Amino acid sequence: MADHQFRLFCSFRDRRYEYKGLNKVWKGKLSEAKAGGNPMKIQEAQDMVVLYDSLQLAHKCILNSFYGYVMRKGARWYLMEMAGVVTYTGAKIIQNARLLVEKIGKPLELDTDGIWCALLGSFPENFTFKTNDLKKKLTISYPCVMLNVDVARNNTNDQYQTLVNPVNKTYTTHSECSIEFEVDGPYKAMIIPASKEEGILIKKRYVVFNVDGTLAELKGFEIKRRGELKLIKIFQAELFDKFLNGSTLEECYSAVAVVANRWLDLLDQDLFFSPPDGGLDESNISLEEKLRRERSRERGLGVTRYEWVKTISKKKTIMVPLPGGG
Repeated sequence: MADHQFRLFCSFRDRRYEYKGLNKVWKGKLSEAKAGGNPMKIQEAQDMVVLYDSLQLAHKCILNSFYGYVMRKGARWYLMEMAGVVTYTGAKIIQNARLLVEKIGKPLELDTDGIWCALLGSFPENFTFKTNDLKKKLTISYPCVMLNVDVARNNTNDQYQTLVNPVNKTYTTHSECSIEFEVDGPYKAMIIPASKEEGILIKKRYVVFNVDGTLAELKGFEIKRRGELKLIKIFQAELFDKFLNGSTLEECYSAVAVVANRWLDLLDQDLFFSPPDGGLDESNISLEEKLRRERSRERGLGVTRYEWVKTISKKKTIMVPLPGGG
């Protein structure tokens, strides 16, 4: 049973690696198409990059939820030992990565499956090796290799067995380490809010911008969540990209202060009012809030029970409320 669960996970993992490899291949073709200036090939490459990136992200979501599923009692593939080993190993890998990053840069944000950090601009980034085939080049990320060497040193399984003869049930034993870091970036800026209380850390709440100024990632803020005030969403939408202005920290804060002061002036002049529903409309509320409002409305009409009623076609039935307990 345990072997079946492990193989199931590995099949999804290997398929994701396949899509990630194809994604890299088409990214290379996209670069070649842009260099050649052929609009048809550029569009084709862009479509394939989006396709394979979407497929690998879908498999990533499945893999990330797999261990939460196997540690839930009643799950089809319940195996607490697997969940415990994986989560413990992942935590130790991130902790060791933080110790390494602290020697060469500054860790910014730690997650269960990754680490955000700031490295010096002079730190080695990519190296390209020439091969005997002049058309092929091998490019590696130095920070990525550096982290993966540390992972391989501490997490290689020297007892990994592969079935070679199903009849005689013979296995070959070799060393295996399929855990690898992947490097994203570099990015232009990462904005992390300060904690409101001393000693309390904020997790998964940040904004990341690409070098060209476009938004790369946003987590934890109200602008991304449903059920929040539109006022806050508009304020954050105007504020975030102002952190990219200026060449010094003072100039950056000055650009941000212009937006903040304008909103403070609006509040001081009482130009805002609080709507009766708190600024939430049907397009901005969660499903739970919609159900609560509908139930509240029905209670106001005296609806206490429902009944199935046949429609005109007599092939379908619908549920209708009965007011007054009738």
